[in-house]
Amino acid sequence: MKVLISGASMAGLTAAYWFARLGHSVTVVERADGLRPGGAPIDVRGQALGTAERMGILAEINAQKVAVVAPMPVLDASGTQVATLDLSWFANETDHDVEITRDRLNQIVLDAIPNGVDFFFNSSIASIADQPGGVDVVFMDGRQGRYDLVVGADGLHSNVRKLVFGPEKDYVRHFGYYVALIDLPSHRDWQRAMLNIPGLTMVVRDTGDGPQAMMLAANAELEYDHRNLDAQRQMIDDFLSQVSTWQMPALREAFADPTAKGFYFDSVSQTHMPSWIKGNVAVIGDAGHCAALLSGMGTTLAMVAAEALATTWTENDGNTLAASPMYHDRMRPYVEQCQAFAHEGGPIMVPPTQEALDTRNATFREYASKLAV
Repeated sequence: MKVLISGASMAGLTAAYWFARLGHSVTVVERADGLRPGGAPIDVRGQALGTAERMGILAEINAQKVAVVAPMPVLDASGTQVATLDLSWFANETDHDVEITRDRLNQIVLDAIPNGVDFFFNSSIASIADQPGGVDVVFMDGRQGRYDLVVGADGLHSNVRKLVFGPEKDYVRHFGYYVALIDLPSHRDWQRAMLNIPGLTMVVRDTGDGPQAMMLAANAELEYDHRNLDAQRQMIDDFLSQVSTWQMPALREAFADPTAKGFYFDSVSQTHMPSWIKGNVAVIGDAGHCAALLSGMGTTLAMVAAEALATTWTENDGNTLAASPMYHDRMRPYVEQCQAFAHEGGPIMVPPTQEALDTRNATFREYASKLAV
């Protein structure tokens, strides 16, 4: 059977692996000109460890994981250290979490995909028509094709979801924060630390491939074009202008540089859908059930859902009507569990008030003292 996957990130690449391994003809289309680089380090944890093991890639993931780093200083608005953060604090499902850069994990999964999968970069879907004999797809470049299943693995702002399920506003819920990332120039001696003021967090850390800065800012939902990078840089600068101490002036310059690598900005949001399958079209990963960066479970959900969809659909001989209830029964409780983690992560990473920040820092100090015993 013929399967079309839109999106070549973790959900799409993992889906391509499983559908191809199960004997299907697989085509992947990706809007970008290649695998998208950059992004914060990601975690393979929980059920995804089993998925990775069944794919034969767990050993390689472990070999390329981000090295464990020393506890990080936590700074106040003046740049003074007030606590210490051990990243093991955020392990929320298993003691065997593996942190790895997105670039490395994407390449590991890509290398594992069986021969014969067709990739079309600089390509996206213009229209989808689910017909009795198959799903008719027209691409932006005029190409056409008929498929037995179309899988939207194209992220939070999913094109497939919009075309088949309806507008983004019906499913994507702003979680109250914005996130920004940038790869920092390695020639500068950056202090690796986390600075907090109420409603704003700035972290500088090593990702395994060099220094990276991450901003998290609490804010109501803003209207902006998620493809307008100049507007995004201005929004980031507005957030960062609240602090002028520490190395914030240099960090503002880094985020403002249009030539800097690894730039990313978006709302921290979750995707909530009553069903992830409609006819012969399915959405997985952030397109279907984004758990939000603050959950630490996005990659895990993407990998687990990709395997579950491919195996369930195949076991039912491509009968989506039969596969759908089985798939939803398996995935719904896990999605809800993973999405719930974000409610715990938000107040820890971005305390909203000085009182909450002081309490959080006291908890960090207590945790650090227990580890030292």
